[in-house]
Amino acid sequence: MGSNSSRIGDLPKNEYLKKLSGTESVSENDPFWNQLLSFSFPAPTSSTELKLLEEATISVCRSLAGLWTVFTLGGVGSKAATPPELSSPLANQSLLLLLVLANLTDAPDAPNPYRQAIISFKNTQDSSPFPSSIPHTFQINFNSLYTALCEQQTSDQATLLLYTLLHQNSNIRTYMLARTDMENLVLPILEILYHVEERNSHHVYMALIILLILTEDDGFNRSIHEVILKNITWYSERVLTEISLGSLLILVVIRTIQYNMTRTRDKYLHTNCLAALANMSAQFRSLHQYAAQRIISLFSLLSKKHNKVLEQATQSLRGSLSSNDVPLPDYVITFFSSRLLQAGAELSVERVLEIIKQGIVALPKDRLKKFPELKFKYVEEEQPEEFFIPYVWSLVYNSAVGLYWNPQDIQLFTMDSD
Repeated sequence: MGSNSSRIGDLPKNEYLKKLSGTESVSENDPFWNQLLSFSFPAPTSSTELKLLEEATISVCRSLAGLWTVFTLGGVGSKAATPPELSSPLANQSLLLLLVLANLTDAPDAPNPYRQAIISFKNTQDSSPFPSSIPHTFQINFNSLYTALCEQQTSDQATLLLYTLLHQNSNIRTYMLARTDMENLVLPILEILYHVEERNSHHVYMALIILLILTEDDGFNRSIHEVILKNITWYSERVLTEISLGSLLILVVIRTIQYNMTRTRDKYLHTNCLAALANMSAQFRSLHQYAAQRIISLFSLLSKKHNKVLEQATQSLRGSLSSNDVPLPDYVITFFSSRLLQAGAELSVERVLEIIKQGIVALPKDRLKKFPELKFKYVEEEQPEEFFIPYVWSLVYNSAVGLYWNPQDIQLFTMDSD
């Protein structure tokens, strides 16, 4: 910028801006460029100044609509947002830009190169060559990335990035599941779910899906019961001086289920919570007493809500059962009850547990039906862009620093979108 000064009020009539946005071609050697760049212009420092700038340049921007579309790779309009209090605004802007680029729709003849890079990048310690079929890729220090992700899960955009990496990049997923300090990643996710009433639905969805993806791994489901935590200060229902990460995960997921049943009644949230519990169930070990109580309470609650349906189903099947068929639950209960009666009265908890363990060995297996192990896998919707593109742009709308967006131009998402 040079010696000539411009004001916001002069911009609509500025002949150089009109020529820049016009249809006439300007060669690279034309003196026009030097003349255009000779003007100095004070950068806007507030949302008000940004709004005035937009109003003054609206005609120029309309003329540049085609170029603007190409430049932003399909970006949308604007809003007046109060800048959030961020300690690292540049990092926040960079993350938002990364999410926008990663969620661009694929071109008809080529996949999104930004998404291709995100789903294929590797650790700097990985010396294996990249496949020739993946032209867009890079390497990054996974330890630094993991640490940053663990520290930043209070924001929607950081959680969305974590979801994207876990779901789409097998290298980062394998690395994270092999970590011995998974509590650093899981605890912030659990805290998001614990404060479900304070979070928007999209953030809760992402946190829950992250847990579902993690619980698909049997090694993760085993290891979380070996990690002992002390004094979880944000868990206020009960003082937890010492609890395993697995038991805490169960408590938070069950709390989310019960909150959903009484408040939001979101089928998608309910399904994913139960799927995560089912994935973990085969690896339950040494559960905290309170976690065990909550599992029983949840089962009781679900049983009561479905009691009428079960009665109708049983009634419809009763006619097809032969007289020799004994319902399996009754058979098992009768078997163990008889053994406890034979052992006498006033049995201690330890003695009851010992009798049950001995009975399991003696229980006739020919009467038991083996059920397949419950295992659920997260599958993205057929058209995920219908959810993610509006979500990403709503984050830009609400979180971008120093950008003015005209709310009247927003069409991609509703103004009350979280």
